[in-house]
Amino acid sequence: MKKPGILEAVALLTTIFFFGAMEGGSFFAFFFLYLAPLPLFILGLKKDNSWCGLVGAVAAVLLFFITTPQMSIMYLLAIAAPTTFFCEKATSRAGPSLERWYSLSKLALFLIVPPTFCFVLLTAYFWLSGQELGFVLIEKTNEIFDLYISALKGQGQNINPSLSKQLDGVKKSFADTAPALISIFWMSLIVLNGLIAQSILKKSNRNQRPSFAIREVQIPRPFAIIFLSSLALASFSSGELGFLVTNLTAILAFPVMLTGLGVVHIFANKTNYSVSILFVLYLVITFSRWAAILVVLVGIADHFLKLRNKVQADKV
Repeated sequence: MKKPGILEAVALLTTIFFFGAMEGGSFFAFFFLYLAPLPLFILGLKKDNSWCGLVGAVAAVLLFFITTPQMSIMYLLAIAAPTTFFCEKATSRAGPSLERWYSLSKLALFLIVPPTFCFVLLTAYFWLSGQELGFVLIEKTNEIFDLYISALKGQGQNINPSLSKQLDGVKKSFADTAPALISIFWMSLIVLNGLIAQSILKKSNRNQRPSFAIREVQIPRPFAIIFLSSLALASFSSGELGFLVTNLTAILAFPVMLTGLGVVHIFANKTNYSVSILFVLYLVITFSRWAAILVVLVGIADHFLKLRNKVQADKV
């Protein structure tokens, strides 16, 4: 094993800073949090990637003493462990003679495992405690928004009926979909940082795997059937069951959305405006759930109708 060098030391300090900045509570703290896995991804995806897991573990120990035990455990479970796992898989080979890189489609499916497990575990915990997760989230959301409204009033701002109605709508929407929103945030965090790290390494010619082409992501038939079954059940469910199935369906939709994005990437790359098309696409789906749903529909259509083959065959 190669001895750790400057890159490993910088990665250790940077990932601690990015994640530890979350205690500041500002917008920049949120930005730094989103980049917390990046140093580990750079270590894990580069040639001679043996230090990713150890640096992540050391960072978790240091955060234990620098911040709080809760922050340390959160970093270990949400950042260090999954980043190390995905790097290990992404840089491994498959096939009888190890002739191909590990499937990106399988990595996309692995993405939903941690949030699904946590969601089911939390649901079971509250159910065994005699409570409903959906009801608990409504209570907590009300508390957060009450504090926000009190802060606005403390600054001398009037809460008119129109603003109050808007806040009630946001509050209900967040309470109903909080598990899915948090899960999608985490999954997109992993994907984005992996792609950024790969791009950085490729430009410096230190990447181990040639590329991460999102157009390679495709969902298998059993998963497509599970997703559509979950979607159908969510459409006809209400109450606590509706809350559980709706959030689970939104989590399952993420690999399907990646499949849809792959189709759009194939189309965009056949035009002279690929960068502009993809920039607008990612900007819109970041702020519009309806745009994200449309991409999910493209992913499902691609599975059953082989849209990518038709796009590749057509001349743009």
